[in-house]
Amino acid sequence: MLMIERINKAVKLKGGIVSLPKAVTDRSVPIYLEAVPPLVREGAAGIDAVLEKIDAIHGGVELDGVNIPEIRPESSKSKKGERLKPFEPRLEPRELAKRIQEDFGLKCIINRVVVDLTWERQAEWFRQTWEEYGIRQFVLVGGEKSSECYPGPSVPETNELVHRVIDDCDLRVGNICIPTRVQEAQRMARKLSTGADFFTTQIVYHAREFTGLLDDLQASTLPSGALPTLLLTVCPVQSQRNIRFLHWLGVSLSAELEAWLAHDPERVVDRSLQHLEWMWMEIHRHWHGQQERFPIGISLAPIGRIPPMTTVQLARNLVSMTDRAMTYRANTEGTL
Repeated sequence: MLMIERINKAVKLKGGIVSLPKAVTDRSVPIYLEAVPPLVREGAAGIDAVLEKIDAIHGGVELDGVNIPEIRPESSKSKKGERLKPFEPRLEPRELAKRIQEDFGLKCIINRVVVDLTWERQAEWFRQTWEEYGIRQFVLVGGEKSSECYPGPSVPETNELVHRVIDDCDLRVGNICIPTRVQEAQRMARKLSTGADFFTTQIVYHAREFTGLLDDLQASTLPSGALPTLLLTVCPVQSQRNIRFLHWLGVSLSAELEAWLAHDPERVVDRSLQHLEWMWMEIHRHWHGQQERFPIGISLAPIGRIPPMTTVQLARNLVSMTDRAMTYRANTEGTL
Protein backbone atom coordinates (compact mmCIF):
# COMPACT_ATOMS: atom_id res chain seq x y z
CA MET A 1 0.00 0.00 0.00
CA LEU A 2 1.19 3.46 -0.87
CA MET A 3 2.38 5.35 2.18
CA ILE A 4 1.11 8.85 2.97
CA GLU A 5 4.60 10.31 2.87
CA ARG A 6 4.96 9.17 -0.73
CA ILE A 7 1.72 10.96 -1.57
CA ASN A 8 3.17 14.21 -0.28
CA LYS A 9 6.12 14.31 -2.68
CA ALA A 10 6.33 17.11 -5.23
CA VAL A 11 4.60 16.40 -8.54
CA LYS A 12 6.63 16.38 -11.75
CA LEU A 13 4.84 18.22 -14.56
CA LYS A 14 5.59 17.85 -18.24
CA GLY A 15 6.06 21.04 -20.24
CA GLY A 16 5.50 21.87 -23.88
CA ILE A 17 2.94 20.48 -26.32
CA VAL A 18 1.48 17.22 -25.05
CA SER A 19 -0.28 15.28 -27.80
CA LEU A 20 -2.04 11.97 -27.61
CA PRO A 21 -0.40 9.16 -29.58
CA LYS A 22 -1.58 8.96 -33.19
CA ALA A 23 -1.96 5.58 -34.88
CA VAL A 24 -2.61 7.17 -38.28
CA THR A 25 0.34 9.54 -38.61
CA ASP A 26 -0.54 11.02 -42.03
CA ARG A 27 -4.08 12.06 -41.10
CA SER A 28 -4.97 15.69 -40.43
CA VAL A 29 -7.04 15.03 -37.31
CA PRO A 30 -6.90 12.16 -34.76
CA ILE A 31 -10.10 10.10 -34.53
CA TYR A 32 -11.10 8.27 -31.35
CA LEU A 33 -14.16 6.12 -30.73
CA GLU A 34 -16.07 6.12 -27.46
CA ALA A 35 -17.04 2.53 -26.60
CA VAL A 36 -19.41 1.96 -23.69
CA PRO A 37 -18.66 -1.20 -21.64
CA PRO A 38 -21.33 -3.90 -21.86
CA LEU A 39 -23.70 -4.78 -19.02
CA VAL A 40 -22.22 -7.24 -16.54
CA ARG A 41 -25.20 -9.57 -16.96
CA GLU A 42 -24.48 -9.85 -20.70
CA GLY A 43 -21.24 -11.71 -19.99
CA ALA A 44 -18.95 -12.76 -22.83
CA ALA A 45 -21.65 -12.12 -25.43
CA GLY A 46 -21.81 -8.47 -24.41
CA ILE A 47 -18.04 -8.07 -24.69
CA ASP A 48 -18.06 -9.72 -28.12
CA ALA A 49 -20.82 -7.36 -29.31
CA VAL A 50 -18.76 -4.31 -28.33
CA LEU A 51 -15.64 -5.75 -29.96
CA GLU A 52 -17.57 -6.48 -33.17
CA LYS A 53 -18.77 -2.88 -33.30
CA ILE A 54 -15.23 -1.57 -32.79
CA ASP A 55 -13.95 -3.95 -35.47
CA ALA A 56 -16.56 -2.71 -37.96
CA ILE A 57 -15.78 0.96 -37.32
CA HIS A 58 -12.00 0.46 -37.19
CA GLY A 59 -12.21 -1.42 -40.47
CA GLY A 60 -14.08 1.47 -42.08
CA VAL A 61 -11.99 4.32 -40.71
CA GLU A 62 -8.70 3.53 -39.02
CA LEU A 63 -8.98 4.72 -35.43
CA ASP A 64 -6.26 6.36 -33.37
CA GLY A 65 -7.66 4.94 -30.16
CA VAL A 66 -10.72 4.03 -28.09
CA ASN A 67 -12.12 6.11 -25.23
CA ILE A 68 -14.00 4.06 -22.63
CA PRO A 69 -16.32 5.85 -20.18
CA GLU A 70 -17.11 4.64 -16.69
CA ILE A 71 -20.90 4.50 -16.35
CA ARG A 72 -22.17 5.25 -12.85
CA PRO A 73 -25.65 5.92 -11.39
CA GLU A 74 -26.48 9.58 -11.83
CA SER A 75 -29.44 11.92 -11.95
CA SER A 76 -30.88 13.84 -14.90
CA LYS A 77 -29.16 17.14 -15.72
CA SER A 78 -32.25 18.61 -17.41
CA LYS A 79 -36.03 18.62 -16.96
CA LYS A 80 -36.26 17.88 -20.68
CA GLY A 81 -34.13 14.76 -20.27
CA GLU A 82 -35.28 11.17 -20.27
CA ARG A 83 -33.51 7.89 -19.64
CA LEU A 84 -35.87 5.01 -20.31
CA LYS A 85 -33.65 2.21 -19.05
CA PRO A 86 -32.59 2.19 -15.38
CA PHE A 87 -28.92 1.96 -14.44
CA GLU A 88 -27.33 -1.49 -14.46
CA PRO A 89 -23.74 -2.41 -13.54
CA ARG A 90 -21.33 -2.55 -16.46
CA LEU A 91 -17.99 -4.19 -17.09
CA GLU A 92 -15.07 -2.30 -15.61
CA PRO A 93 -13.50 -0.08 -18.32
CA ARG A 94 -10.00 -1.48 -17.82
CA GLU A 95 -11.26 -5.03 -18.48
CA LEU A 96 -12.71 -3.97 -21.83
CA ALA A 97 -9.62 -1.90 -22.60
CA LYS A 98 -7.34 -4.88 -22.09
CA ARG A 99 -9.33 -6.93 -24.62
CA ILE A 100 -9.37 -4.08 -27.15
CA GLN A 101 -5.61 -3.56 -26.89
CA GLU A 102 -4.97 -7.29 -27.20
CA ASP A 103 -7.37 -7.86 -30.10
CA PHE A 104 -6.81 -4.71 -32.18
CA GLY A 105 -3.60 -3.14 -30.94
CA LEU A 106 -5.53 0.08 -30.35
CA LYS A 107 -4.48 2.27 -27.45
CA CYS A 108 -7.29 2.89 -24.98
CA ILE A 109 -8.18 5.85 -22.81
CA ILE A 110 -10.15 4.79 -19.76
CA ASN A 111 -12.28 7.10 -17.65
CA ARG A 112 -12.03 6.82 -13.89
CA VAL A 113 -14.31 8.35 -11.25
CA VAL A 114 -11.78 9.29 -8.58
CA VAL A 115 -13.74 10.60 -5.59
CA ASP A 116 -15.19 7.37 -4.19
CA LEU A 117 -12.01 5.64 -2.94
CA THR A 118 -9.40 6.82 -0.45
CA TRP A 119 -6.05 8.14 -1.70
CA GLU A 120 -4.25 4.88 -0.89
CA ARG A 121 -6.79 2.67 -2.64
CA GLN A 122 -6.94 4.98 -5.63
CA ALA A 123 -3.14 4.97 -5.91
CA GLU A 124 -3.09 1.17 -5.83
CA TRP A 125 -5.78 1.02 -8.53
CA PHE A 126 -3.74 3.21 -10.88
CA ARG A 127 -0.55 1.24 -10.23
CA GLN A 128 -2.33 -2.05 -10.91
CA THR A 129 -4.07 -0.73 -14.03
CA TRP A 130 -0.74 0.49 -15.43
CA GLU A 131 1.22 -2.66 -14.66
CA GLU A 132 -1.35 -5.43 -15.17
CA TYR A 133 -3.68 -3.97 -17.79
CA GLY A 134 -1.21 -1.94 -19.84
CA ILE A 135 -3.28 1.24 -19.76
CA ARG A 136 -1.29 4.41 -20.47
CA GLN A 137 -4.02 7.05 -20.83
CA PHE A 138 -6.60 8.04 -18.23
CA VAL A 139 -9.43 10.56 -18.00
CA LEU A 140 -10.15 11.52 -14.40
CA VAL A 141 -13.76 12.26 -13.46
CA GLY A 142 -15.02 13.99 -10.32
CA GLY A 143 -18.17 13.59 -8.27
CA GLU A 144 -21.63 14.36 -9.60
CA LYS A 145 -22.33 17.01 -6.93
CA SER A 146 -19.71 19.62 -6.05
CA SER A 147 -21.47 20.30 -2.73
CA GLU A 148 -21.06 16.72 -1.55
CA CYS A 149 -18.15 15.52 0.58
CA TYR A 150 -16.44 12.46 -0.92
CA PRO A 151 -13.90 10.09 0.69
CA GLY A 152 -11.47 10.27 -2.21
CA PRO A 153 -9.27 12.96 -3.79
CA SER A 154 -10.54 15.63 -6.14
CA VAL A 155 -9.62 15.61 -9.84
CA PRO A 156 -6.71 18.09 -9.43
CA GLU A 157 -5.43 16.10 -6.44
CA THR A 158 -5.64 12.88 -8.44
CA ASN A 159 -3.76 14.50 -11.33
CA GLU A 160 -0.84 14.93 -8.95
CA LEU A 161 -1.33 11.50 -7.40
CA VAL A 162 -1.21 9.63 -10.71
CA HIS A 163 2.02 11.37 -11.74
CA ARG A 164 3.59 10.33 -8.44
CA VAL A 165 2.45 6.72 -8.67
CA ILE A 166 3.42 6.40 -12.34
CA ASP A 167 6.60 8.30 -13.18
CA ASP A 168 6.76 7.45 -16.88
CA CYS A 169 6.93 9.57 -20.04
CA ASP A 170 4.23 7.42 -21.70
CA LEU A 171 1.63 8.45 -19.12
CA ARG A 172 -1.17 10.74 -20.31
CA VAL A 173 -3.62 12.20 -17.79
CA GLY A 174 -6.82 13.70 -19.11
CA ASN A 175 -9.66 15.64 -17.49
CA ILE A 176 -13.19 16.47 -18.60
CA CYS A 177 -14.04 19.95 -19.82
CA ILE A 178 -17.53 21.43 -20.20
CA PRO A 179 -17.34 24.32 -22.71
CA THR A 180 -20.57 25.92 -21.46
CA ARG A 181 -19.42 26.08 -17.83
CA VAL A 182 -18.56 29.53 -16.49
CA GLN A 183 -14.80 30.17 -16.24
CA GLU A 184 -14.00 26.78 -17.74
CA ALA A 185 -10.69 27.98 -19.20
CA GLN A 186 -9.55 29.03 -15.72
CA ARG A 187 -10.56 25.63 -14.35
CA MET A 188 -8.55 23.96 -17.10
CA ALA A 189 -5.52 26.12 -16.35
CA ARG A 190 -5.61 25.02 -12.72
CA LYS A 191 -5.89 21.38 -13.76
CA LEU A 192 -2.97 21.78 -16.15
CA SER A 193 -0.88 23.09 -13.25
CA THR A 194 -1.59 19.86 -11.33
CA GLY A 195 -0.61 17.52 -14.15
CA ALA A 196 -3.43 17.27 -16.70
CA ASP A 197 -2.14 16.65 -20.23
CA PHE A 198 -5.32 16.66 -22.31
CA PHE A 199 -9.06 17.26 -22.08
CA THR A 200 -12.13 15.56 -23.49
CA THR A 201 -15.21 17.69 -23.89
CA GLN A 202 -18.75 16.92 -22.97
CA ILE A 203 -20.77 16.19 -26.13
CA VAL A 204 -20.85 19.41 -28.17
CA TYR A 205 -23.59 20.44 -30.62
CA HIS A 206 -22.89 24.16 -31.00
CA ALA A 207 -19.63 25.41 -32.53
CA ARG A 208 -19.72 28.70 -30.63
CA GLU A 209 -19.37 26.84 -27.32
CA PHE A 210 -16.09 25.23 -28.36
CA THR A 211 -14.72 28.24 -30.23
CA GLY A 212 -15.55 30.39 -27.21
CA LEU A 213 -13.54 28.00 -25.07
CA LEU A 214 -10.62 28.24 -27.51
CA ASP A 215 -10.77 32.03 -27.27
CA ASP A 216 -10.84 31.89 -23.47
CA LEU A 217 -7.87 29.50 -23.40
CA GLN A 218 -5.99 31.76 -25.80
CA ALA A 219 -6.53 34.67 -23.41
CA SER A 220 -5.76 32.69 -20.25
CA THR A 221 -2.48 32.41 -18.42
CA LEU A 222 -1.59 28.74 -18.75
CA PRO A 223 1.33 26.97 -17.06
CA SER A 224 4.55 27.57 -18.95
CA GLY A 225 4.52 25.73 -22.28
CA ALA A 226 1.26 23.90 -21.56
CA LEU A 227 -0.64 23.31 -24.83
CA PRO A 228 -2.94 20.37 -24.14
CA THR A 229 -4.73 18.26 -26.72
CA LEU A 230 -8.47 18.91 -26.79
CA LEU A 231 -10.69 15.99 -27.81
CA LEU A 232 -13.99 17.31 -29.16
CA THR A 233 -16.78 14.83 -28.45
CA VAL A 234 -19.46 14.58 -31.14
CA CYS A 235 -22.53 12.38 -31.14
CA PRO A 236 -24.78 11.46 -34.07
CA VAL A 237 -28.41 10.81 -33.16
CA GLN A 238 -31.19 8.94 -34.97
CA SER A 239 -34.36 9.65 -32.99
CA GLN A 240 -36.15 12.04 -30.66
CA ARG A 241 -35.46 9.51 -27.93
CA ASN A 242 -31.71 9.97 -28.46
CA ILE A 243 -32.19 13.74 -28.19
CA ARG A 244 -34.06 13.37 -24.89
CA PHE A 245 -31.18 11.26 -23.59
CA LEU A 246 -28.71 13.99 -24.58
CA HIS A 247 -30.76 16.40 -22.47
CA TRP A 248 -30.65 13.87 -19.62
CA LEU A 249 -26.85 13.90 -19.85
CA GLY A 250 -26.82 17.70 -19.70
CA VAL A 251 -25.75 18.29 -23.30
CA SER A 252 -26.37 21.85 -24.50
CA LEU A 253 -28.88 21.65 -27.36
CA SER A 254 -30.90 24.70 -28.41
CA ALA A 255 -34.63 24.45 -29.01
CA GLU A 256 -34.09 25.62 -32.59
CA LEU A 257 -31.54 22.92 -33.35
CA GLU A 258 -33.63 20.24 -31.66
CA ALA A 259 -36.68 21.23 -33.72
CA TRP A 260 -34.62 21.15 -36.94
CA LEU A 261 -33.11 17.74 -36.16
CA ALA A 262 -36.50 16.20 -35.30
CA HIS A 263 -38.52 17.93 -38.05
CA ASP A 264 -38.47 14.83 -40.25
CA PRO A 265 -38.32 11.61 -38.15
CA GLU A 266 -37.01 9.70 -41.17
CA ARG A 267 -34.03 12.05 -41.60
CA VAL A 268 -32.83 12.62 -38.03
CA VAL A 269 -29.58 10.72 -38.67
CA ASP A 270 -28.85 12.55 -41.93
CA ARG A 271 -29.58 15.91 -40.36
CA SER A 272 -27.43 15.21 -37.31
CA LEU A 273 -24.50 14.18 -39.52
CA GLN A 274 -24.96 17.29 -41.67
CA HIS A 275 -25.07 19.54 -38.62
CA LEU A 276 -21.98 17.96 -37.03
CA GLU A 277 -20.05 18.44 -40.28
CA TRP A 278 -21.06 22.13 -40.43
CA MET A 279 -20.13 22.52 -36.78
CA TRP A 280 -16.73 20.91 -37.26
CA MET A 281 -15.81 23.11 -40.21
CA GLU A 282 -16.75 26.24 -38.28
CA ILE A 283 -14.60 25.05 -35.38
CA HIS A 284 -11.75 24.15 -37.70
CA ARG A 285 -11.79 27.57 -39.40
CA HIS A 286 -11.70 29.26 -36.02
CA TRP A 287 -8.90 26.98 -34.82
CA HIS A 288 -6.86 27.76 -37.93
CA GLY A 289 -7.40 31.47 -37.32
CA GLN A 290 -5.76 30.98 -33.93
CA GLN A 291 -2.67 29.51 -35.65
CA GLU A 292 -3.77 26.02 -34.55
CA ARG A 293 -2.32 26.64 -31.11
CA PHE A 294 -3.92 23.69 -29.32
CA PRO A 295 -3.82 20.18 -30.83
CA ILE A 296 -7.39 19.05 -31.53
CA GLY A 297 -8.84 15.57 -32.03
CA ILE A 298 -12.33 14.14 -32.43
CA SER A 299 -13.99 11.61 -30.15
CA LEU A 300 -16.96 9.89 -31.81
CA ALA A 301 -19.62 9.00 -29.24
CA PRO A 302 -22.53 7.23 -30.96
CA ILE A 303 -25.38 6.54 -28.53
CA GLY A 304 -28.21 4.06 -28.81
CA ARG A 305 -28.36 1.82 -31.83
CA ILE A 306 -26.41 3.96 -34.23
CA PRO A 307 -25.20 1.62 -37.02
CA PRO A 308 -21.40 1.34 -37.25
CA MET A 309 -21.45 2.56 -40.85
CA THR A 310 -23.14 5.79 -39.74
CA THR A 311 -20.22 6.44 -37.40
CA VAL A 312 -17.78 5.51 -40.18
CA GLN A 313 -19.52 7.89 -42.59
CA LEU A 314 -19.27 10.75 -40.10
CA ALA A 315 -15.59 10.08 -39.40
CA ARG A 316 -14.71 9.85 -43.09
CA ASN A 317 -16.55 13.07 -43.89
CA LEU A 318 -14.90 14.98 -41.04
CA VAL A 319 -11.43 13.79 -42.04
CA SER A 320 -12.03 14.46 -45.75
CA MET A 321 -13.37 17.96 -45.09
CA THR A 322 -10.41 18.72 -42.84
CA ASP A 323 -7.89 17.43 -45.40
CA ARG A 324 -9.43 19.54 -48.16
CA ALA A 325 -9.55 22.65 -45.99
CA MET A 326 -5.91 22.27 -44.93
CA THR A 327 -4.76 21.63 -48.49
CA TYR A 328 -6.65 24.67 -49.78
CA ARG A 329 -5.22 26.91 -47.07
CA ALA A 330 -1.70 25.63 -47.67
CA ASN A 331 -1.99 26.32 -51.41
CA THR A 332 -3.57 29.73 -50.85
CA GLU A 333 -1.03 30.85 -48.29
CA GLY A 334 1.79 29.54 -50.48
CA THR A 335 0.82 31.91 -53.29
CA LEU A 336 0.72 35.04 -51.12
